[in-house]
Amino acid sequence: MEKFDFDRERFKRLVHYVVWRAGDRPGFGAVKLNKVLWFSDARAYMLRGRPITGAAYIREKWGPVPRPMMPVRDELVREGAIRVWNDRVYDYSATRFHARRAPADLNATFDAEDLKTVEYWIDVIDKAHTASSISAESHDYAWEIAEMGEELPYHAIFATRMRQPDDAELRWAQNRADELSLP
Repeated sequence: MEKFDFDRERFKRLVHYVVWRAGDRPGFGAVKLNKVLWFSDARAYMLRGRPITGAAYIREKWGPVPRPMMPVRDELVREGAIRVWNDRVYDYSATRFHARRAPADLNATFDAEDLKTVEYWIDVIDKAHTASSISAESHDYAWEIAEMGEELPYHAIFATRMRQPDDAELRWAQNRADELSLP
């Protein structure tokens, strides 16, 4: 499995940054935070050949979750950087966040492309999705075939399931095979 160097401090700053940018938005809780992190790291890997943080993501019920999330989240709480609480949203319990202060040294930690990627995913996930819909979006083929708790490699973002051809496609393929005298 392809491994990247995990920069714990960078990951911690990214969690703090996302909470600072989106934590107070209605409906933005732990599920959306985890999805912003996953899609940001995975998209950076797709486009630049390296993730933003190098965090390991594991398969969990609601989609990929960064393995270091809970210890880092608890550390940010202890340091007074963020506040975490549980809230009721309809019939569900949601973990919510509030940044108590702005994250430090963003420009020293992230380049403009990193921040642009993260901002894109914050915007898309916050405005176009509920926690349920973004979870469904992250339940791609790689997530489906992994065991619960199994690490998802970054290249899993490229995995896809081929669909069965429809009748018209099968007829075209058979005609083409006949034209080429294939068995």
